[in-house]
This record gives sequence, C-alpha cells and structure tokens, in this order.
Amino acid sequence: MSDMPPHSAPIKPNDDNTRGHRNSFASSAGSFADASLTVASINVNGIRAAVKHRSEENLGFHEWLKNANVDVVLLQEVRASEKQAENALEPALDDGWSLTVAPAASRGRAGVGILSTYPVDDVEIGIPDFEDAGRWIEGTIHAGEGLGDVRLASLYLPSGGWNEKQDEKYAFLDSLAPVLEQRAEKYDKMLVAGDWNICHRREDLKSWKGNRKRAGFLPDERAFMDSIFGPGPGVTVSEINDATEAPRGVTLSDGRRQGNAGAIGDFFASKDYKPSAASLRGPARDPKWIDVQRSFHENEEGPYSWYTWRGQAFDTGAGWRIDVHAATRSLADRAVAARTDVADTYDLRWSDHSPVVVGFK
Repeated sequence: MSDMPPHSAPIKPNDDNTRGHRNSFASSAGSFADASLTVASINVNGIRAAVKHRSEENLGFHEWLKNANVDVVLLQEVRASEKQAENALEPALDDGWSLTVAPAASRGRAGVGILSTYPVDDVEIGIPDFEDAGRWIEGTIHAGEGLGDVRLASLYLPSGGWNEKQDEKYAFLDSLAPVLEQRAEKYDKMLVAGDWNICHRREDLKSWKGNRKRAGFLPDERAFMDSIFGPGPGVTVSEINDATEAPRGVTLSDGRRQGNAGAIGDFFASKDYKPSAASLRGPARDPKWIDVQRSFHENEEGPYSWYTWRGQAFDTGAGWRIDVHAATRSLADRAVAARTDVADTYDLRWSDHSPVVVGFK
C-alpha cells in the first residue's frame, strides 16, 4: 500500500468524453461538466496484464486513466499482491494517486482495490464469511464542501457456474444482503460499484432468451437484484418468469410461475444449499440502493460493459451489463452523468470489461 499523499485538488472532469473511447448515445448520458466527483469502476482482468502496451495503438490501462478525467477508480479482479499492484500502477502513484488493495488469500485470484486522488480513510476489507476472498473493500473520502464524506466500496461478486461455484455465489449473496442493508442505514452517501456478475433485467444483456439457464441471468440471481434495487426504474412488478419470459409456462401449486427458464428456487447448485430469508424476501418496495446507470437509461438496452473475448461477441454487440454502480438514494440524487468507456475496436481492449463511470455533483 502506498502512502496517502495530501490531496490538493480533484482531477476535474470535462464535457469532452470522446478521447480514447467510444461514447455513443447508448453508452453516455448527462454532462460531466456539472460533476464535482467522478468515480469509475473496472474489472481489469489482472492489473499486470491491463497496464501492458499491447500495440502502438493499445497502450492499456494507464492511457485510459490519463484521458478518463476521473477522481477515483474502483478496481476488481486485480489478481496481484499489494506489491505487484503497486509496481503495475507505479506511473499513477508517481502522479499522486493513492492505492489501497485487498488481495485474495488464494494467490492470482480475485482482488479488489481503490485507486484515488483523494486520501482514503476508515478502510474495511471483506464481508462475513468472505473476509479474505478479495471481493470487497470500502473506505471514505472527503469530496469537498459540496459532497462531503462519501463512502466507496469496490465489489467483485463471484461469477458462479455449476455446483460448488454457484453455491459460493449464492452464499456470497446471502452475506452481502445484510451488509448492504447495514451500510445504507449507516452512510447517507455511499457507492458500491464493481463487477456484480448478474444481469438484473432483460435490457442488461443482448441475448437474454438464450441465457436464461446460465449463471449471471438465473432467476435466483435476478431475484437478489430485485431485493436490492426493486424490479427496476418505473417498474412495479418483477419480470422474472412473467408472460414474456414464460409464454408456455405453467403455474405451480405453490403459486410460482414455471417457465422455460425455471422458477425462483430451481437453480440451487447443491442439495445442501439452503437460501437465507434475505435472498427470498421479494422485490424491494422502497429500495435503499439505486442502480445509477440504469436510472439514466430506464428502458434502453445496455449499455453493455462486458463482452467475452471469444467469437464475435464484441463486434456484434452481444454484451452483458454486469458492472453496476449502486448508490444510496441521497447520493444517487446527485448523479449528473454516466458513461461506459467501450473500446472503439476489439484490438484496443485491455480487459474484457469496459470502465463504467458516474459523475456526482
């Protein structure tokens, strides 16, 4: 961990968000000229790889950072020790940024961090049962007289899959739910941003019909997102197994709707796993957390932040919106702009994720 340098002035964003990355109408909204604090979140897919110069045109993470006009970067999947991360980010640290990281106990896996132009205080790492998993780090910055203290957390939720991997994901959700509840009560202005590894709604992925039985879009995962954010901006009823998703479905004896993708409770990966009450409490009626970027794009597809390296997904726009900025209502009310920094071409990517950036006033 590097020493925290004195913070003289935040890096001021401007309204020209085109340099070095594509920001079409679908991926950018609002004006960053009105923001006093700009926060980015990015799964770097290994920080040592992300900072490499892959070609004369693709200069990696540091070139993006130089042009991004952000004050804080919440990092996920750092996959490095503290010393290795400091070495990889040395150019930024030399420019006055501070770095706070939480590596995973399992070397070369996960890892989260906060790269900031502000000093980061009162740092906490991990959530119950996942203290050393490298999936949660939080701290407080003082963002000037206007915003005051803002609590920031970098989250890297397990991707899941089959058997034990999906069990781990559900168990993490069970631990995360009360943490989010507690933090919303404790902090008036807090942002939890990162790789949530779940698409909440059909608008969050290009090929939703073909992914209804795949980790990241399973009914139980989406039900968790309902419980945090509610069904979505301007929506009162959950879309999970509604008439659109289950046109040939049936109603089970317990009232659940069983469609082509199954119903809530059908995708527990292990017979030994039993969900907590929190994960089955239903959609939040008065959400304490707001999906900031979705609030700018209520009924639009995307903006997608993750594209697999494989095949033609990037070129055909077959992406997933799994990188989310969740803000307490007080902070969300101060959001003035949001964008996703998607690379212009496949060859210019330095991660399979794209930075998601939100500005607050």
